Amino acid sequence: MSSGASNPTPPPVSAALSPQGAHFFTKGRLALAAGVVALGIGVVIWQARGPAVADAPLETADTPRVDGERITFSHAFVERAKLKFSPVSRALLVPVVTAVGTVDFNPEYVAAVGTRLKGLVSRVVKFEGDTVESGALLAVIESGELGEAQAAVSMLEAEKRAADVNLQREKTLAQKNLTTQREAEVAGVEAERYQLLLGAARQKVAALSGGVGSRPSRLGSHELRAPMKGTIVERSIAPGQSVEGQLVAFRVANVDHLWVALDVFERNLSKIRVGDRVELSPLAAPSEVFEGRVARVGSIIDSETRSAPIRVEVDNRDRRLRAGQAVNARIHAASGGEQESTLVPQTAITYVDGKPTVFVKSGENAVKVVKVELGVTNGQDTEATSGVSPGDQVVSDGVFALKSELFR
Repeated sequence: MSSGASNPTPPPVSAALSPQGAHFFTKGRLALAAGVVALGIGVVIWQARGPAVADAPLETADTPRVDGERITFSHAFVERAKLKFSPVSRALLVPVVTAVGTVDFNPEYVAAVGTRLKGLVSRVVKFEGDTVESGALLAVIESGELGEAQAAVSMLEAEKRAADVNLQREKTLAQKNLTTQREAEVAGVEAERYQLLLGAARQKVAALSGGVGSRPSRLGSHELRAPMKGTIVERSIAPGQSVEGQLVAFRVANVDHLWVALDVFERNLSKIRVGDRVELSPLAAPSEVFEGRVARVGSIIDSETRSAPIRVEVDNRDRRLRAGQAVNARIHAASGGEQESTLVPQTAITYVDGKPTVFVKSGENAVKVVKVELGVTNGQDTEATSGVSPGDQVVSDGVFALKSELFR
């Protein structure tokens, strides 16, 4: 056999396949070629861009750096955190003690009206909020006990008059020798006895708060009257109510004069004196400011709160304060005398681990964390007894931003 017959040329793959197979084979070759072309393009792009990305510098975060007690930062951080510095000064300081208190009635201008006997409320004339004059009728109580006492007074008054007439007649007859001296003496003793009985009966009526000295219009009618000029602030009786002798029926208060009760911590008590000026502002209206004076400084310290009560007198003739109202108080302890102190702005003070701390400027764009001991304050500046010196620059705005870096 010839070499051409022994080594026949194989037919093309596409010729050996069916028409459908040849079709799919052709599509596969085209897809493979497209993939190779796409891979080549990607390699070219990567080679073109890769060195530029690798050579680009990494962007660094603009955050302060904490190194022990020192914090350094950039100028951009100063602007972003709005840091401001204020000087530590040396000046006179009038201590201001702050406290929260409650408005109350001044006990020197409050009166309680009690029933003082058993009875039945027949009429109520005045109610809460009514303004009354001294002696004004408030209510009427009908009391059988009072009626009996008043009736006894009336009978003894009649018997006393009869005894006085008999005594006068006996004295006249004795002068004319128409009766014995003994009869005149007996008449005198009888008149004196009725006088004593009448006095005791009137005292009983007075103890029951009934009328004394004149015959009441109605026996057993007990009138409750205002003991002072003021406003009815409390009423605890109503018509038809049965009452006992110990019941407080009304409270009358002169609301021109009020007290503010404050609790001041033990450490501040030594600075406060009677007569110190106090600025008061209601919690509901902080922009309104009232002025009062310290009237009482408590002498007993509560063992749990370590505070003592302070009483502030307030002139309330304009009726802008109400009993029970909560107020903020600023006590200007000027009576203790001004004192020269090293002063730090109140806004510069923060607390780190429970200790008062300030940030003192330490070079360009750097501060030092400094613990300080604090004394008295006037609300704007606070005395620093240690840690800083006059002339130091401390961060007064943006303190929170720096403090947050310590706990990052």
